[in-house]
Amino acid sequence: MIDDFRNTKYCPSLDNIISAKKAVEGLVKKEHPRAEDMHAYISKNDDKYKSEFMKAYNYKCAYCGVSLDLIPIDSFEIDHFLYQGNKNMFPSKKHAGYIENLVLSCHSCNHKKNDFLISEDVFVKLHPDRDIIKKVFYRDELFYIRVAENEKSNKSIVAFYNLLKLGAEEKRLDYLIMSLIGMQKKHKDKVFLCAKIGEILNILRPKRNIESV
Repeated sequence: MIDDFRNTKYCPSLDNIISAKKAVEGLVKKEHPRAEDMHAYISKNDDKYKSEFMKAYNYKCAYCGVSLDLIPIDSFEIDHFLYQGNKNMFPSKKHAGYIENLVLSCHSCNHKKNDFLISEDVFVKLHPDRDIIKKVFYRDELFYIRVAENEKSNKSIVAFYNLLKLGAEEKRLDYLIMSLIGMQKKHKDKVFLCAKIGEILNILRPKRNIESV
């Protein structure tokens, strides 16, 4: 099984994410030297900054792994990992818009997470830019996302998992569909195989859409 629950065997590994995001910040500041709130620039759908930010995440949701192969670009949003409305942490929303606090999220994960407060004791474990999250959640033999056995007693982690519905059938179907798309791309010269994969995708996609409602 792949060590990152968000990746199929055909997905490139998510490497150097922190430096890649800093490069996006550098691009913003080069053109807007006084910029403070990176979210104000990166969150615009029709702007090159969002495209570069998405590239840093391999065009995948940092929480569940759904990719641009499966959902449109405007279904991706820029999430504040630490909730921007937490007055104890941020005097105003702009103070929450620093690059390290911004994460690429699908609409579903972003809106389910909403105002969830990440406690200090699980910050490192849940931050999707850090490798530790790969040990907190995993794919089981049926491709569902599960909480690691040694983390099941951690109420904050379980609450995060349940809130984002990471264990839902939709997330499993996303993984299966992305795996098939990856296989189809890898074997694009094999016409018969690609046609059969296409037939399976035509069955799974409607099921996925029903589950995501």
